[in-house]
Amino acid sequence: MTNNKKTKKLILIDGNAIIHRAYHALPPFTTKKGELVNAVYGFSSTLLNIISEFKPDYVVASFDLAGPTFRHEQFEHYKATRVKGDDELYAQIPRVKEVVKAFNIPIYEKAGFEA
Repeated sequence: MTNNKKTKKLILIDGNAIIHRAYHALPPFTTKKGELVNAVYGFSSTLLNIISEFKPDYVVASFDLAGPTFRHEQFEHYKATRVKGDDELYAQIPRVKEVVKAFNIPIYEKAGFEA
């Protein structure tokens, strides 16, 4: 007996990971008002490529919230040596979330957890 039901595809986007990658991979470029948008551009380009290549039925995005996670509580030195990212990078996150919302992609965030 064959099953003719199409398997559904779900893509889960780790928003912070893509933002960081785009920010560091692309040269700094700005809007006419001087707002840095290289991470926004890179994230948007990556999102469009993912949708085009995989043609998912569902897409969901997850972002980290500021503050410690359960891992910080369990492991005292979790990410202790990691250098904080540039403020210019973090300033682009709200704009990236606007892009995600414009695509009607649900955003999931939970205090105490990473994307």
